[in-house]
Amino acid sequence: MNTIIINKILVHMIDFEHRKIHLSKDFAAINDTTHDYYHKKLEKALYSAQLKRLSVASLHELLLRGDQMLESEDNFKSQAKQITEKLFALGSQIEEMPNCNVLYADCYQDGVHVVAIVKLNYKYTDVSVVESDNVRITRKQVLPTQGQAIDEAIVINLEDRYISLIEKKYLINGRMDTYLNSEWIKGEETLTDRQKFNTMKRVANQLNEVHHVNGNGVLPALKNEIVQAVMDNEPVKPMALVKKVLANDYQASEEAEVMLEDLGIKEDDVIKALPLTKTLQRCKIVTDTEIEISMNVEDYVNGTLTKIINDDGTTTFMIENVSEFIVK
Repeated sequence: MNTIIINKILVHMIDFEHRKIHLSKDFAAINDTTHDYYHKKLEKALYSAQLKRLSVASLHELLLRGDQMLESEDNFKSQAKQITEKLFALGSQIEEMPNCNVLYADCYQDGVHVVAIVKLNYKYTDVSVVESDNVRITRKQVLPTQGQAIDEAIVINLEDRYISLIEKKYLINGRMDTYLNSEWIKGEETLTDRQKFNTMKRVANQLNEVHHVNGNGVLPALKNEIVQAVMDNEPVKPMALVKKVLANDYQASEEAEVMLEDLGIKEDDVIKALPLTKTLQRCKIVTDTEIEISMNVEDYVNGTLTKIINDDGTTTFMIENVSEFIVK
């Protein structure tokens, strides 16, 4: 269960179009109208699969700023102002940088005290404008909706002393690139949760193809182990789970450990932001005759679909215990 407790929020606005910063004098009101929006945007940032952890020096600028922000409300406002000015200076060098609101939150994430800096980049939408004797279509910039993903965020963990980051690529010097870490924070990057998940799948599949650990494919088994861990509120440890689904072959299991370490995944690494999506809970069997069978990974792993190898080398699939079927 994701738990966020908001202590206070301050919101500033950066107008890159007119090269202005609009600073709020007071903290944002958190009431029935605003609470859900703030809470949802923080949840989108703090539990994003795109959030990557950065290793930084113990006296890093942002860690020190975070400490000062918690000392008093005046310090919080002062540091937020200076960070906003830094974001404005960096963003002004990028031609397509949209206007944004910068949300500064003093909050607890699952009991851990953090300061979250969330850039709410404005989105373009088409609107109708009624003028005298004329109706025209134009575009305007609006805040992202409550459910939209976060493009950019900096999360300062004040207890474990590290910084996490969500970055967006912009056209910089003729190529698409990020800027927050390379131009400002300069921390050593770790893999995002999504990158860890994709690395797990790639390593498990490669080793299964070489060692033939699981004739039915190792990916459904891996997905099933992940789903079970999430449902049981157990940590999703990439290395442990990959080695588990390859455990029937000692060499494959040992090679998995080496490959994962080479790709940046350590034994104690954990995937935190991994919602039980339809993609994670289901698998698809595709034949060379373009027939597709989609089913829950648990049913596939537990043998609901039986594979029979025929004498001519072809394969027959048998689905058992079906009382009726619907063609869609």
